[in-house]
Amino acid sequence: MNQVVETFQRFDIFGQEIRLLATGKSAFRTNIGAFMTLTLLAILAYSCNSFILEMNKGKNAILNSKEAVISGEEGYTFNSSELIFAVGLLDNLGQPIPNENNRVFTISFYYCNKSLTETECVSIPGTICGNRIKDVSIQLNIPKEYEDITYCMDEEYIKQNPEIKIQGSTRQDNFTLLGALVQRCQNSTEYNNCASNDDIDQYIKNANLYYSYSFHQFNKELDDSPYENAQSIDVTPMYYKVRKYIKIYFQYSQSQLEYNPFYFFPSYAQHDGFEYLNSAIDSALNFEDDSSFAQIEINLDAKKRIHYITYQTLMDVAAKIGGFFTIIRIIFDIALFPIQSILYRLYLINYLTHQQNNINNNNNSDTLKNKSLTFYSLIKSGQSRQLYLNQSLMIDKFLDITEILINPLRFTRQVEDLYGSIKRFDILSARQNNININQEIDELVANNNNNNELIDLKSMSPRTINQEIQFGSLTNFKVPQLHVN
Repeated sequence: MNQVVETFQRFDIFGQEIRLLATGKSAFRTNIGAFMTLTLLAILAYSCNSFILEMNKGKNAILNSKEAVISGEEGYTFNSSELIFAVGLLDNLGQPIPNENNRVFTISFYYCNKSLTETECVSIPGTICGNRIKDVSIQLNIPKEYEDITYCMDEEYIKQNPEIKIQGSTRQDNFTLLGALVQRCQNSTEYNNCASNDDIDQYIKNANLYYSYSFHQFNKELDDSPYENAQSIDVTPMYYKVRKYIKIYFQYSQSQLEYNPFYFFPSYAQHDGFEYLNSAIDSALNFEDDSSFAQIEINLDAKKRIHYITYQTLMDVAAKIGGFFTIIRIIFDIALFPIQSILYRLYLINYLTHQQNNINNNNNSDTLKNKSLTFYSLIKSGQSRQLYLNQSLMIDKFLDITEILINPLRFTRQVEDLYGSIKRFDILSARQNNININQEIDELVANNNNNNELIDLKSMSPRTINQEIQFGSLTNFKVPQLHVN
């Protein structure tokens, strides 16, 4: 069981570092530290898996965008069946206007190519959308009844013209537009079933014009293409003898994708789309000779948007995982530091108390000294806390944990013996120096008497004043002192 516990404690990376080895280990490790280490590794493994999955799905890609002027031939070409451009009218209460056989109003569409010299427009009949806008109605939460009162481009035209191109221009010299007209029913030689003008005016005034259009919504984290189809619906009120002119501006968009998983051999892909930019609504008086109530046009802006998308690499994922690991490690370190410090101090106190009891052999001592202090006893007992503080002060005086584990009293005695030896060595050195100096002076005096020569002590010993004073003190010479009366 002890071996299992020791093996489990080896997982602890939050252990308190010690000066030397304790029980053969370079750090004091605990069960709670090992548990938190395994928790950290589990979080790290989960995060690594999540980051890699996000990388595979294109999540957290780096995006840079800029605007550029659209060229003369640039534009977005799409399948006409994918574009939903729908228009309808409701009365002021939000109810459908009775328009059997277009007896109140007609809705038609047109597609125009414009240049500086000429304009070519094609008229497209409008028919009830029906099931064509079923998916859009579900997406926009529109009641199913609106499918039978909303007008779309004629299906025959869509079949004959499978592709439609919307093109913009900076000089308005070469561009296209797609529009819709809401007009008053007018009798003719071929058709004579329109409602009276008073009835038409009564229906149209305070009516609500709603129009729906599809576009591309940019999302850099999509799997295949950064553009997803979107649909919007707008509503504007109609007024008596007031004509509405609505212009919807789209922006041509290009996305250049860079896939570079290993920083080697990058691959590139490009996708095109058109994004919604803004709408402009203008109102004008509807003169008697003007039979239209509203006009809606879809235009492409003269500027394009270019997106540069760089998807994550494995090195980016590794950097994120490393940063995340560092942050979690710091949090765990802050949380575990006081607990690990107390447990480490308890470990030292218990060993110190054990050694003291073995040396003193005092059976009458406090019973707490014969027991090991635990974290629980510190919380429960005030006497244990006092013993903890006292022993901590003693432990702070020691520098080597091995001395605590071996014999703390022997360490104190060794320090005292070392201090006494140093003092004795200093005394013996001073005495020996004193004896040597006296011997040298006696030899000089003897040599002087033998040779009968006068010896200049200053020339032999060029010392400073402090050295001369020191020399005199060592030979018991007294320096004369001045006395002031």
